[in-house]
Amino acid sequence: MVSTIVTLIIIVTAVVLMFKRFDVRLSLFICAVALFLMAGKLPQMFVIITQQMTNEKTVVPICTAMGFAYVLKLTECDRHLTHVLIAPLQYAKWLLIPGGIIAAYIVNMAIVSQSSTAAIVGTVLLPLLLAVGIAPTIAGALLLLGSSMGGELFNPGAVEVVKLAELTGKSPTSILAEVLPINLLASVMGLMVFWILVSIASEKRTKTEEKPEINFAINYIKALVPLLPMILLFVVPVVVKLPTEFANNSVAIAAAMLIAIVAAGLTTPKALHHLPTAFFEGAGYAYANIISLVITATIFTEGIKANGLIETLTNALANRAILAKFASLILPFTLAGITGSGSASAIAVMNVLVPIAAKINLEPVKVGTLVSVAAQLGRTMSPVAAVVIMSSTIAQQPPISLVKCVALPLLAGLGVLLIAALCNWI
Repeated sequence: MVSTIVTLIIIVTAVVLMFKRFDVRLSLFICAVALFLMAGKLPQMFVIITQQMTNEKTVVPICTAMGFAYVLKLTECDRHLTHVLIAPLQYAKWLLIPGGIIAAYIVNMAIVSQSSTAAIVGTVLLPLLLAVGIAPTIAGALLLLGSSMGGELFNPGAVEVVKLAELTGKSPTSILAEVLPINLLASVMGLMVFWILVSIASEKRTKTEEKPEINFAINYIKALVPLLPMILLFVVPVVVKLPTEFANNSVAIAAAMLIAIVAAGLTTPKALHHLPTAFFEGAGYAYANIISLVITATIFTEGIKANGLIETLTNALANRAILAKFASLILPFTLAGITGSGSASAIAVMNVLVPIAAKINLEPVKVGTLVSVAAQLGRTMSPVAAVVIMSSTIAQQPPISLVKCVALPLLAGLGVLLIAALCNWI
């Protein structure tokens, strides 16, 4: 009993440190050390760190996906995709709200970084929105929703998808099939509520300039390149029998990303000699900013396990599936809102709830999906999240103003998931 109380105090301490704007990784690591010391298993912590630092199931897909994103930036393939998606919107003002969100959402599917998505899409979309009289705050909120609401979860290299695949033993591609309906349910609800609110809002800027034409020479081959990894992973295996080596999910994802990188390079021959630098810069960024979160979140939850709290939680949730579903949505949403990190919050909660899901008569993948989607929604409501700051910078509006605009749509998305989960519709 005393051990459980002390463990809970340490967990609360980690949350408080993050709330006080301590680095998420530092907060989790400090508390993980305390947990392992209390359990008398400190050497085991270093074993886990070593395993996670070289874990091919997380390091390879995530680092290659981010390396690919950096190559897209170098070759400007991401810009061409953005222009393809946004160009038609200038001819139909009524489509600007949903169309802008969907465009950013699709770009985020190819580029797993939300802040990068906001930067790429925002430079094209924001001038168009402002020119037709949409207020800067609403324009920034629109960009934020599209860039951060969940497009990333359709990428097999997304950290949440990779981690859920590791925890459940399923392939990332099969995970995506189960993520799709849940993620779309929350995203479509958020989009619809935002669209309705904007339609009835009075905060609109008077039109002061002509609608800008998007003068950009689109290369449709370049625009296709960002989507190539998903084509290789989902379409090719259906029509072609692949070598047995590609049965390894990490190998398949890495191969898809590297083939797409070569394709991106071929569209921009002058950039070929810069491709390795761009790729490894992206991979290094992923290791420093994403893998580090995976490692610290994992040792934190392993520290919780070492003190027996997971077993206690399993017993407490036995025959209480409704409570577990509620926790799978509210916990990651709240943590992501506090920390600004959807990935760290999702991983920390998934590490706890997914392994015990089957024992309490729940589907592990469904639980992990609910956690992942809720964390994305919570991160989008955090004024300290990188994507919120990026969107506010582009729109030249305070982060809190954007958060106020997206709060109700995001809560609607969370609410519909909660209702659907409690009613066993998903």
